[in-house]
Formats: sequence, C-alpha cells, structure tokens
Amino acid sequence: MSYNTKNYTEQGGEKTIIGGTLEIKEGALVTGLPSSQISLATETTLGGIKAAAKTESETVPAKIGSDGKLYVPTYPVAKEIPIAANQTASTAEDVSTLLTDFNALLTKLKAAGLMAADE
Repeated sequence: MSYNTKNYTEQGGEKTIIGGTLEIKEGALVTGLPSSQISLATETTLGGIKAAAKTESETVPAKIGSDGKLYVPTYPVAKEIPIAANQTASTAEDVSTLLTDFNALLTKLKAAGLMAADE
C-alpha cells in the first residue's frame, strides 16, 4: 500500500516540502528565517505587510504598535445629518414664480443648517 501527500519531510528530515497550504495560527512563532527576507515593522518602515496602494480618497494614517499590529485612529461618530423642511415641486409657469419657489428652497436649506446663512 502506498500513500501520496502534498506536504512531507524527506528521508532523513533535512527537507520539508509544502505542496499544499501552510497555515500559521495566531500566536505561533517562526524561527530561523533570515531577517533580510522578512522585514519587521517599525515606526518608519512597514514590514511583513502586503496591502493595496493608497488612493487619493484614503486619508487615515496607520501606525505600528509595539505588538507589531497596525492601528488607525478611531473612526469619528458622524453627527446626525439635519433634514430640511419639504419644498414641494414647483408648478411655476413663469420665471418670477420659479424664483419665489427657488428662494423658498434656499431658505429651508439654510434653516436646516445644510447651507451657510447669508452674510
């Protein structure tokens, strides 16, 4: 009877072959690897981290903790967004009436705090 496996140690124990998945659980320790292959994260250098490049809209910086984990500032709790009073759809048939409807909308937006007040 023979048995084939993707992960095995060759005769004599000098070489281990990983042909499947090598999973390293949290808290595990890997020793003996040259530090030139795995750079450690510091205050000035990211190490051992693979991530997508920053985009223009991403603005929260990450920092390295003494435990080697990345940390970002606590996300601020959003203020409740005010709701402006309803402005009914305009039925204006001339520019003067449309101007009145439009100014009513601006007044409601300013009263709700969604637009700066007139100076």
